[in-house]
Amino acid sequence: MTEYYIFSMIRHSEYENKAAILQGTGTTLDMYEYLEGTPPQNSGEIAVTTLLAKKLDADIGDTVTMSYPTGETAEFIITALYQSMVNQGISVRAYTDCDINYLAASGSPGTQIKFTDDPDDEEVLRRMEKIKELYPEFSSVKTAGETVNDTTGVGDAIDAVKKMSAILMVILAALITVLMARSFIAKELAEIALMKAIGIRNTKIYGQYTLRFFITAAAAVLIAELLGMPLTKLCFDPIFRSMGLEMGVEYMQNPVEIYAVFPAIVLTATAVSAFLTSLYTRKIKSSDTASIE
Repeated sequence: MTEYYIFSMIRHSEYENKAAILQGTGTTLDMYEYLEGTPPQNSGEIAVTTLLAKKLDADIGDTVTMSYPTGETAEFIITALYQSMVNQGISVRAYTDCDINYLAASGSPGTQIKFTDDPDDEEVLRRMEKIKELYPEFSSVKTAGETVNDTTGVGDAIDAVKKMSAILMVILAALITVLMARSFIAKELAEIALMKAIGIRNTKIYGQYTLRFFITAAAAVLIAELLGMPLTKLCFDPIFRSMGLEMGVEYMQNPVEIYAVFPAIVLTATAVSAFLTSLYTRKIKSSDTASIE
């Protein structure tokens, strides 16, 4: 048996038994996800993070020893691997009924309850009220999003940055379109004059310039959609790894915003800017064909 010493351990809350009953199962649930192995099934089993497993040079099936400040020790078998930001990725999950000496515990942030039937927002709020009735000793009951926002303190800031980025994106798209369209008109002045000389109306010229920039913007949006997630992982996964999530995170997307709202805003801003700039071609006359070299 190889002996290791683990100094950070967490376990499921005793309230998980009641939480499971609230969900209608009547049994204790393991609400967490694992990368490998199976969740602890008895008090002699634990799951460890991948970072801790590497630090201890341990793997699933190895026996580890936990040492308490009092000199007591306890042996556990590793049954699963997972990742977590708790203690910067160095943590352990024990079975619900595991008898742990909490002398070295630094505190408990709260109790997590996960519903397995995917309720809608209205049902979640109803169940939160029920939880408050069942556990009046709880100081507060919050959704996962509210808890993360309170814990990290960056939710509102990220939302503000997203909105500001959307505004800047529209302004930038409009400015670039106006600049490029005006440049093309100046460069193609003689060609535009020739088009008017052969009877092409202004509305068709407006449409030509608008369509040209709309197609360009559509291609840019398509490329952005294809590269968005790979670039997100490339830029943000290293940040989460430094916080303990060695395998990265699963990014939750809002399809309506990503594939409908934002593209529509960019394409509309581009089309409107191109059309308004193309109105300048009204000042070009068919007699300007004399400038053709």
